[in-house]
Amino acid sequence: MPHLPAMDPWLWSRTLAETYAAGLDPQGVGRAQRDARLRRLLAAAAEGSPLYRERLLGRAGGAAPTTLDGVEPVSKAELMQRFDDWATDRAITLAGAADFVADPARLADAYLGRYLVWTSSGTTGQPGIFVQDEASLAAFDALDLLRFQGHGPAALPGMAFMPGQRYAYVAAIEGHFAGVASIERLDRIGASMAPAFWPALAWMRPAVQTFSVLQPLPQLLAQLEAFAPTILISYPSSADLIAQAVAEGRAALRLREVWVGGEQLSAEQRAHITRVFDCRIRNNYGASEFYSIAWECPQGRMHLNDDWVIVEPVDRDDRPVPPGEASHAVLLTNLANRTQPLLRYRLSDSLRFLPQGCACGSGFPAVEVQGRADDTLTLHNHEGHACRLLPLALMTVIEEGAQLTQFQLLANGVHELELRLEAGVGDPAAAFARAQGALTEYLAQEGLHNVRVVHGCEPPRCHPRSGKLSRVVAAG
Repeated sequence: MPHLPAMDPWLWSRTLAETYAAGLDPQGVGRAQRDARLRRLLAAAAEGSPLYRERLLGRAGGAAPTTLDGVEPVSKAELMQRFDDWATDRAITLAGAADFVADPARLADAYLGRYLVWTSSGTTGQPGIFVQDEASLAAFDALDLLRFQGHGPAALPGMAFMPGQRYAYVAAIEGHFAGVASIERLDRIGASMAPAFWPALAWMRPAVQTFSVLQPLPQLLAQLEAFAPTILISYPSSADLIAQAVAEGRAALRLREVWVGGEQLSAEQRAHITRVFDCRIRNNYGASEFYSIAWECPQGRMHLNDDWVIVEPVDRDDRPVPPGEASHAVLLTNLANRTQPLLRYRLSDSLRFLPQGCACGSGFPAVEVQGRADDTLTLHNHEGHACRLLPLALMTVIEEGAQLTQFQLLANGVHELELRLEAGVGDPAAAFARAQGALTEYLAQEGLHNVRVVHGCEPPRCHPRSGKLSRVVAAG
């Protein structure tokens, strides 16, 4: 019998109330909550984690620090290498957690009787194992209900999925990934609370089903048609692919909403998905390290949940970047999880803070994010000098110059780009010619006259573990 991770109703209710209060006054109440959470996190890490005890107490002469000033950034590789010294619960071990996530049947079960554990896909080369305690799960639930979905302060755990709706989660489900583990946990919570919510209305219980994005598209489309979802949850790339299939008459779906995350949502993808389904898109920025970093408001801006997470935009040397400048990476501090602390953890995302003030009225900081799905390419000109090309620029050239959205651009070394097109692209030769012309002109502007663009024979490939479609892929 599956055993859910621990869930204290009082902790959950208090977390929801605190999160709601912070939303009313982010700069006052929210900031005070953040500072208090940081002090508690630093104290807990210094006391209970051998790894952080070395890093924190050695720096402060035996006293736990109260701010992040001077705390050394940490990488996923370092934490995984010292996994057994990382957690404040000394029962958490790499061997035990690895054995747990190696069993697909234990998805969303309670690790050590109380924790939810998930893995990162390894899109940056190093998979991670992350243990979520009761407090962090309560925080994620509150952020999802109050900010991402926009429910009021009377929200309940079972409201993650609303009565009468049909939720299709299309992603990588062949592992203990954060998305599918969270979906499964919330579905189980809803099922356990259903009799209390609507004992006489069992027929209104929300239906939730997961679908593998790694399967052939025709098979996925057939499954979605049979399920008839009202809400689609997926990556932007796969949601766009499904929208294209619907537009071409290869599937018939009527959706009320589309929820996306895990990748950068481009303006073209947003416009295409909205045009095809004529419904609202809810966009979320999160990571395995913190599931709900920011949510998108109705004005299309991402707002940082900075009462629960601290994000520092930095350059290559982990130095702060000037306000308004895009970062090379970010340093993330998870204020919710004191069992497996994350203090100034390095994420390979590019982020910049936008000017204060948003028409939606939110007082939470607005940020612009370029996530981990696509690579910055390094090509060489005829003199051998390196030139870095941003993936967003390359995607814009192809999307606007060739009217293409279903493609993958790969760097074959430093002098060649290979463009792969989806099988459903009409007149592939003409589409490639348009893209080749647009790319060649752009490359010339960048001084890369010597770089050639070739037509790939294979279709785009998703990441073998995450299932995410990277549209711009670096060599190697």
